[in-house]
Amino acid sequence: MRSFDDAQGNRWEAAMLDASYGIMLVIFSRMGGDEVLKNELDAASLLEAEQLLAAMDEASLRAALLTAIPWN
Repeated sequence: MRSFDDAQGNRWEAAMLDASYGIMLVIFSRMGGDEVLKNELDAASLLEAEQLLAAMDEASLRAALLTAIPWN
């Protein structure tokens, strides 16, 4: 799990989810709010996805957040 601030200063947490059919999702949740977003990550396994998430800098996390869609 990673924590970071968006461009507006909101604090977010990003965590990996191994979804069905081998799809890896980054789940973003805004701290102090109820907003939950998701974005697909191109990875072959949960381990690889977690390594990619750990290697992302804050600019990459913000970019992934900008293209994330609401969790339904």
